[in-house]
Amino acid sequence: MLKRFSSKRAKNAEESEAKEKKKLLDKFLEFISSSIWNIPVACFIEDRSTVFDRQQMETEVYEHIHKEYSNLIDTLIECFCDDSGTTPQKLTEALKILDQQNLTLRQRVS
Repeated sequence: MLKRFSSKRAKNAEESEAKEKKKLLDKFLEFISSSIWNIPVACFIEDRSTVFDRQQMETEVYEHIHKEYSNLIDTLIECFCDDSGTTPQKLTEALKILDQQNLTLRQRVS
């Protein structure tokens, strides 16, 4: 009898955790399709795109731009986590759900 209640409680905890991850994932997908995400990323790409129009390979410049872009994305994700009251680790766990589920067409396009 106790074992049955214990397994029910564990199952409910797992379901609750899965719902929280799904909720966080939905919030993040909404965030990356919002102007809060799109405007800084689009501005960054537009500002730096002229470097890539040249015929010469300037790998040092490309690496520097990549580092700046990575910092921008990290900052946006950190701001999302702060605003959502979560941690990057919890967000990573929620994103792993994407590997396990089928996305809707809207989510794939976003």
